[in-house]
Amino acid sequence: MLTEETRKINIPEAGRMVSSIEIKLNGEKKMVKEGKTVEDMIQSLSLNPQRVMVMLNSELLLRTKYSYSLKEEDELEILPFFAAGG
Repeated sequence: MLTEETRKINIPEAGRMVSSIEIKLNGEKKMVKEGKTVEDMIQSLSLNPQRVMVMLNSELLLRTKYSYSLKEEDELEILPFFAAGG
C-alpha cells in the first residue's frame, strides 16, 4: 500500500502533479489518477459499458453506479459479455 506522501508525487499532468491511487483491476495492481470512475476504467479497456458486468470489491455493481469514484485499494473486475451463437 502506498502512503499519502507517495501518492502525491506520482502522475504529472499539464505541468502539475496529480494524486494517484492504487487499485486492483482484473487481478492486477494498477496506479490510476485519483477521481477516476468505474466508467473511466471501462473506457480505458475499450469496452462498451452496455456490454460488461462489473464487480467492485466482490459485489455486483449496477450500471447506474458506474460514476463511482474509485478509492485506494478498490478491487475492480470488468467482464465483457460475449454473444453465443449456434
